[in-house]
Amino acid sequence: MHYQTIPVARILMSEFLTEQREALREAATRLGGPQAARRVAALTRDLAQPIPISRTLWRQLQWVSDLLTLELVDDLDSLEAGYFADLDPNDPVVEEICLLTDQYTDRLADLQAEERADTRKRQQAA
Repeated sequence: MHYQTIPVARILMSEFLTEQREALREAATRLGGPQAARRVAALTRDLAQPIPISRTLWRQLQWVSDLLTLELVDDLDSLEAGYFADLDPNDPVVEEICLLTDQYTDRLADLQAEERADTRKRQQAA
């Protein structure tokens, strides 16, 4: 008998992106502008599709992580650095972004672990 595993972490990530759509859009706008918000919206839409996660989609997932964790503000000439500089550290949105970041990175780590386990199973079956 052949069983297919249910990609639980992917479902949870997709649900998270959908449920937190407005908060993620706001965070992306604050940290990267309107273009970043559009990228997050596209990721939410693309991850909801019942197809394997492509390399492009993995890059988008990582990009959102980099945006939320401020990895993109190192380049002082980047748009992200400018948006970050405009944030008031005392603004309550900063705490909200931090909580959202923690939740997102947890789900991304679970998704990566699930993908690694699935890859190992496929390699062992081959």
